[in-house]
Amino acid sequence: MRELAAAYHGPWDEIRETLDDPDRVHYTRFETHVLAPPWHRGRVALVGDAAHSCPPTLAQGAAQALEDATVLAELLCAADVLDDRLWSAYTARRYVRAKAVVDASNQLGDWLLDHEPGDVPGLIGGVAALVARPS
Repeated sequence: MRELAAAYHGPWDEIRETLDDPDRVHYTRFETHVLAPPWHRGRVALVGDAAHSCPPTLAQGAAQALEDATVLAELLCAADVLDDRLWSAYTARRYVRAKAVVDASNQLGDWLLDHEPGDVPGLIGGVAALVARPS
């Protein structure tokens, strides 16, 4: 852990010194999923981790939840009627993008855990280009 944290500074300089007992280091696997559409039932819609969750490898979890909320708010504010078309439009706008982010986060995590030299710059660049476009 100390070696892995060597490149980080600021608060990490102090934290790194406390990493002296391997039994105190907590490791856990992250749960990850992307629910297949639809992301609604009746007038209840899923957003954020309820619909899609990923490890923090790309730091996109909260951003994706905010995008869900923004798209849903936009659709709700423009709607005259709350019907299946509105809820389906929400999922249609969010599913592919959220799935791409979750898949990329999982891929990066797999590369890190398996010590594989995947195309990290390409993967991160692809996600950056994707999230730079409007949802």
